[in-house]
Amino acid sequence: MNTEFLPKMIDAPLDLVCQAHKNKPEKVIMDQNTNLNSRLACNMCELEQQNANVEDYQAVVEALQNEKIKRCENRNKLLVESLEQAENLEKNVDSVMEKINDYFESIKNNVKKLTASLKDQKKQNLEYSFFEELEIYIKKKDQSTEENDIVKKIRQQIINSFGNLKRKLETFPSNLEKMSENVLKKTQEFYRRNYEEINKPLNLELSDTQKQRDPCYALTFSQELLFTGCGKQIKVWIFNQGKMQEHTKLNGHALSVTRIVTSNKVKNSFISAAECGSLIIWKQKNEKEWESLKKPSYWTNCIVLNKEETELILAGANCEIDFWSVDFNKNQITYNYSLENNHQNTIFDVTLNSKETRMVTCGADNKILIWTKDDQTQKWKFIQEINQQTYGTKVAFISDDQFVWMGCDQKANDQMFFYKSQRDGKFENNNKKTFQLEIDEEYVDYHLNPISYNQQKKVYLLRFKRHIYIIKITDADVTIVTKQKYETNLCFATLSNDGKYLIAYVEDLKKYQIHEIKW
Repeated sequence: MNTEFLPKMIDAPLDLVCQAHKNKPEKVIMDQNTNLNSRLACNMCELEQQNANVEDYQAVVEALQNEKIKRCENRNKLLVESLEQAENLEKNVDSVMEKINDYFESIKNNVKKLTASLKDQKKQNLEYSFFEELEIYIKKKDQSTEENDIVKKIRQQIINSFGNLKRKLETFPSNLEKMSENVLKKTQEFYRRNYEEINKPLNLELSDTQKQRDPCYALTFSQELLFTGCGKQIKVWIFNQGKMQEHTKLNGHALSVTRIVTSNKVKNSFISAAECGSLIIWKQKNEKEWESLKKPSYWTNCIVLNKEETELILAGANCEIDFWSVDFNKNQITYNYSLENNHQNTIFDVTLNSKETRMVTCGADNKILIWTKDDQTQKWKFIQEINQQTYGTKVAFISDDQFVWMGCDQKANDQMFFYKSQRDGKFENNNKKTFQLEIDEEYVDYHLNPISYNQQKKVYLLRFKRHIYIIKITDADVTIVTKQKYETNLCFATLSNDGKYLIAYVEDLKKYQIHEIKW
């Protein structure tokens, strides 16, 4: 083994002495209850602690060294490889810089020669012989033709010289690219190899399944329980270490439940919406019973609850955005106002930025609409319309000034598009930043199941067509953490609060599948 990378103990020999006598250690006390600084023992210490569990000091030193070598092996291998790559890169960069310097030194020498030649010609042009000029003057010679020839000759020399310099300067970018191509190629290969290693998709391991005949379009965790749609009912589950146990069922809707949003402030309280147009707020009375308040609404596709849990935003089939006041403690919801006549077809998704100063909606009318909150009235007002080639089923803010949008068409390129706020407050598509998902031209993306963010793992859950993705989004990159493909686009999913489990209902299978994510 290369001695340069052998583990090296940093403790000074003077520090490795027995605490009692300051002598060179002969033994190491292995009892777990012994203070760390009191573990070294000399011969005198050994006589005083005859019943202690001790081992030979040199043997322990060798054992520690061997263990450290084993633990460091992979790290050392990576560091040696990276160091070699960095040193080679440094040499290659030096070589490129030397070639660049030589290249410009050559140009500089040519420019110096041209400058000297032009200065010499300028000097010669201003110098003259008295007798030669007198001869021309007496004979009244016409010098115009000769002068024109001289000017043409100078101009041709300038064209040739400056043309040569121009060509050299113009070809420099391509020359530089050729010079740096090898450096770039090796650097990219090394970067890609390490990037793919650290960002390779995590494995999913099936940990449990639960049969359910009725469809489930909504899955949401509270702090303690899992709430899922079960046709027109709501199932309450106890979820523990990847296992689902049915706790109770709640009745109140006439048709299939489409959305559930839970409270983070009032234990196990939540709001549900359904195809029938009803809106219900639920509050737990006892272990298996919830009291409810039902309000008439319409077919709801999306529900957003503000951070203070005082305002509920609904949108769906009637093209309107409704705003309701919420009081989970009193189990009350009250209609406030609606935004009308902006969308001309079904609204599929709504999202708020983290400051709750901007709202984005998208729907079946191929529009993305941007809204801002009025400081005085505290009501939302429309400020921008973005027209698309297809309609979108997913929109989500990923920062206060940036959101993502996804079209649902079979031939919509299956990409995630990024929109960023500009200086004038308008949002524009960032053409330089898109993210390609698995292309699936057999299916459209079904609405519901919005993009959600898991705070603990700092990842987004995205159901798109037949795939469920867990992705990480940064300013620099978008990475698929893991993904799961199904045979149907009627699959709906959520992540456990700790981000360790993916829970999905697959309609073709009529069952829930719980996968453990091997972080």
